[in-house]
Amino acid sequence: MKIEDKIEFKVENHKSRITFETTGGGSWKVWDRFISLDKEKMYHIGNVCGTCEFFFIKQSKSLEINFNEKHLIESLNDGNLELTKSTVSELSKIIPNGNYLVLNSRIKPEIVTSESDNNYFKKEQREAWRDDFDEESLKPEETEYNNYYREPLEDFGKMKYDHKEAFFNFFVPLYKTNELNESRVEFYKEKISKGEKPIVVSIGVLDVKTSEEYPLINGEEVNPDFGTHWCLANYVIDGHHKLKAASELNQEIGLITFVSRDESWKLIDDMVSKLTGQTKKKWQFWKN
Repeated sequence: MKIEDKIEFKVENHKSRITFETTGGGSWKVWDRFISLDKEKMYHIGNVCGTCEFFFIKQSKSLEINFNEKHLIESLNDGNLELTKSTVSELSKIIPNGNYLVLNSRIKPEIVTSESDNNYFKKEQREAWRDDFDEESLKPEETEYNNYYREPLEDFGKMKYDHKEAFFNFFVPLYKTNELNESRVEFYKEKISKGEKPIVVSIGVLDVKTSEEYPLINGEEVNPDFGTHWCLANYVIDGHHKLKAASELNQEIGLITFVSRDESWKLIDDMVSKLTGQTKKKWQFWKN
């Protein structure tokens, strides 16, 4: 993930069909978090536990959301959209109310299948957490975990604990990747092949999870290379065909993601600083 621009933005849009929802659990007033469309839960996006596994579980089988800002579509498709307060204001019409750090980045998405070596939930997560996932009695193989994209992990080094920390960047589509319009995928592949970088729009939520119990091999606990996972899940609002096209070509495209300051771990600034190599005092923002 190559962060090029960023801007702080507060969304105050009472007509947005997309909202964040929470439910309690046990003695916790807030435990589980969801992204909903018209109050119907789209994705279960994790809980507030700092030692539980990271996850996202699709809830609704029928989703229908369209990006209708037609005067911005051409700029998004061509990758020529600048991150200004004006354009972010237009894009925010489909974003839930709240406070965001909006990032304009370059990404190189890799599609994940249930059997591929880059399947986080069967590889890196199992290397750091014991295999006892029990969120609502669901296991990764029983959900649509293979319906997403990612980038390779980025080594954050040793920060707080004795073990190292890793950053994972996920791109979670609302629609199944095998049900997309192939002619539209080819349209974007042609654009990307010409050097253009179409832009995807998403809502981002950062979770930082630290394993409390490491995997056991022959009864012995095995220390993982990365015991803390910084997981940025970008829930895609617009750009499903662009993601698939870029993945098939193994090429970069653009991403504008509204990273929620309200729903994320309070480490967004640290994440950006680690990815850019700049302390927050030296950050520069687009102004309009």
